[in-house]
Amino acid sequence: MINIAISGVLGKMGQVLKNEVLDDKTFNFIGGFDKVSELNVYSNINDLKEVDVLIDFSTPKLLQTILDYAKNNKVSLVLATTGYTKSDFKLIDQYSKYIPIFYSANYSVGIYLLTEALKLISKNVDQSYDIEMIDKHHRFKKDAPSGTAIKLYNSINESLEEKRELILGESDNKGIHVHSLRLGNYVGEHQVIFSNLSETLELTHIAHDKAVFAKGALKAAKFIVSKSNGLFGMDDLLG
Repeated sequence: MINIAISGVLGKMGQVLKNEVLDDKTFNFIGGFDKVSELNVYSNINDLKEVDVLIDFSTPKLLQTILDYAKNNKVSLVLATTGYTKSDFKLIDQYSKYIPIFYSANYSVGIYLLTEALKLISKNVDQSYDIEMIDKHHRFKKDAPSGTAIKLYNSINESLEEKRELILGESDNKGIHVHSLRLGNYVGEHQVIFSNLSETLELTHIAHDKAVFAKGALKAAKFIVSKSNGLFGMDDLLG
């Protein structure tokens, strides 16, 4: 049985993940880390003992705290927080030399399949095509564009023969335009549109339930817990 803890356990995703953990006989829920202490939830991360793997659905501000805890206690990490900066990713890479870290901007299997499809399509897209992306999330999501939208952009751009800049909103520039909408109670919807004067191709992924991200994170936890160190992602898990 894998001893698991959750950072950001009192948040919406943290609660969904906790329910999935309690339903999975593979895991033993040790407790959570959050800004408020209550039963099995600690405001000091160092109070979490005998943890094999920690899944983080919190905030980028806690990255250094989480990395230090994992390194000092030899804990495997699944990072599911979005909004990291370039310096944050450098930090993650540095710590992965000492501990195993799994990172993805989105833990949905469907999003992984979408990124693979976009790589294939983008190899055959020329400059006659406009490329637009619509990124929909609930009104409370703080980062825009989302980590998933950036992930989709990277999948497209790395396969284009002529690279394009990521552009937020409307512009005359020949880039990949991302329109981020924050409204209502959207779990997550991403649409990618390739269009020229002759034809249009649209690909859409819709998440109906937050549990899809929790289930993917648990798959990552089962994968990462046996590793000694290194940085892993969805290509390692599903590819």
